[in-house]
Amino acid sequence: LLSPDELPTAPVELYFDIEAAPEHNLIYLHGVLVVDREAGTETFHALLANHPDQEEAIWRDFLDLVGQYPTAPIYHFCPFEVQTVKRLAARYPVAGNWLEPLLGRFVDLHERITRVATMPVESYALKSIARWIGFNWRDADANGAQAIYWYDQWLTTGDRTFLDTIVRYNEDDCIATYRVKDWLTEFVRQVALHGRRTRKRSRRSLRA
Repeated sequence: LLSPDELPTAPVELYFDIEAAPEHNLIYLHGVLVVDREAGTETFHALLANHPDQEEAIWRDFLDLVGQYPTAPIYHFCPFEVQTVKRLAARYPVAGNWLEPLLGRFVDLHERITRVATMPVESYALKSIARWIGFNWRDADANGAQAIYWYDQWLTTGDRTFLDTIVRYNEDDCIATYRVKDWLTEFVRQVALHGRRTRKRSRRSLRA
């Protein structure tokens, strides 16, 4: 099972998803869903580079945002977000010993869910798991490859519709990550509860 440190539930939790344009060597969107469990609110932040020369600006906006919640765990799905944060930290240096503490807040749900759960899904990708637990994207056919295409179309045409579609897709990815985290938390709780009940029955049988 997972320890509480491996799957923390906190008053405020952040859910993080990145969109990239590999052909431009560009990170153009940091999507962050801020879940305040005490207030009962969910606030999505789309830190978006309208043009490639804004990559550094949105990176610094991301650091400012996560800095507002210094104890909040940052949930993501698969290693890409951590790898990208390391790469951007090297590309755009910031003074101080901040990177390791920041990386220590990241929680990879894919690593944890594949370690403890066996699920009837085609793959352990975010979309397969989230759809299995009942979450649906607003754009049913959207995916990472399409987002790359849409960003290229935005740069070519200036049609804001392409950016709006990407942001909506990214927000849904963040919400899906949130839903998967809550599902996994409940799954771990139920498994632990079942284990305790089994041990109690075993002890009663031994006394009998």
